[in-house]
Amino acid sequence: MSDIAIIVEYDVKPGCLEEQEKRLRAMAEQCLGEDGCFRMEVFRPAGIENKLVLSELWRDVAALETHRGQPGHAEQHQHTDELCVGKRVLRGAVA
Repeated sequence: MSDIAIIVEYDVKPGCLEEQEKRLRAMAEQCLGEDGCFRMEVFRPAGIENKLVLSELWRDVAALETHRGQPGHAEQHQHTDELCVGKRVLRGAVA
């Protein structure tokens, strides 16, 4: 099995960047404690306003599916998505 990388680009509502970053960092910290989560980083791209990026790395599809099946997963995503005007998700196996 290959590692699974996920990049999520969040277009954040004006005035909500600090709160969104706080929410994403809390989510990332929790995920890092899960079996199979190798990376969960949040960053602000230089020179782009109101954007945050989440970079994830999972051991395999099974670890990712276990993560997604945890209680509260959907609500956690709703909590972060409510501060966004757009979101782009890129996912693929690491070569």
